[in-house]
Amino acid sequence: WSFMNLIVTEIVGILKSETNIIKREKALVVFFLNLIRNLMALALEQVDQELSESMKNQGYQIEKKNQRSINMAFGEVTYSRRRYVKAGTESRYPLDELMGFDKYKHYSVLAVRNILEVSSVTTYRNTALAVNCLSGFNISHAQVGNLVKAAGQKIKEQQESDSRYDAQTSKKKVSVLYLEGDGVMIKGTQGRLEFHRYQICEGIRNVTYKRRERVNAKEFVSLSRLDALNEAKEYLANTYDLTDTLIISNADGGAGYTKKDFGEIVGHCSKHEHFLDVFHLNKKIKDRLCFVQELQGKLIYALEFKYDRDLVNTILNTVESKLFDELDT
Repeated sequence: WSFMNLIVTEIVGILKSETNIIKREKALVVFFLNLIRNLMALALEQVDQELSESMKNQGYQIEKKNQRSINMAFGEVTYSRRRYVKAGTESRYPLDELMGFDKYKHYSVLAVRNILEVSSVTTYRNTALAVNCLSGFNISHAQVGNLVKAAGQKIKEQQESDSRYDAQTSKKKVSVLYLEGDGVMIKGTQGRLEFHRYQICEGIRNVTYKRRERVNAKEFVSLSRLDALNEAKEYLANTYDLTDTLIISNADGGAGYTKKDFGEIVGHCSKHEHFLDVFHLNKKIKDRLCFVQELQGKLIYALEFKYDRDLVNTILNTVESKLFDELDT
């Protein structure tokens, strides 16, 4: 409680010392970020200490302690950790391994993921601006670009590992399998980069009342659509027996994401049903029926809610009739 009282006293002091509302909140942000960073550094060093016994039991000896800084989602954390050596093996930093801090990298996994998510909807320069305003560390637009390219290369290396299916001795049989594909455009200083993505899962399950998650989901991403497609194809071929499986695929219908492309991934299966996603289906309906706006909603309703082929045909016949009327006028 004394520690909490000290923190509260510091906060009260900041609240009373600043009369400008914006400066006051900025001072609070700095205080809290510094507090989190200091606490995180102490926690990391405590975990590093606790890992010591396990490492010594494995025959490792402490060589020295080195300091390292890494940008996490809440800011830059500087901490010290032990380096261990053992004859005939490479030296290790078990704390970095536990935390997933890659060698020579300056950003945590979550920090990189957050940056990549922002960069998928805006330019590198705007991504840097958003990160600098909303996180506890600064990054340049050039560094954002480097992270995007490094992420793409790492994904490709992981997917091209020749040994990743060696441990599989039998193939799974499932009644239904779901595939989805799309392209994600990322704006950069040298133009646009497009990441191609294929996703595979066995269904959806409820985790809580409000949250659901995909079952046994797998994702394949690459700057090359063919690379991503081939990786998804190899995964299916090595993981599933599709003889009795219904494949349901979904995409926006763009180049490289047609039923034919998904058929190439799937190969032989019991049945393959392909659908346009709802957003692009609605967009195509509105584009094609721009001259009869009163029928757009009716066709969407017949397709997506009633799933009534006869009603769809009736509406399309009406559209055709109105089209001839339009051409005759």
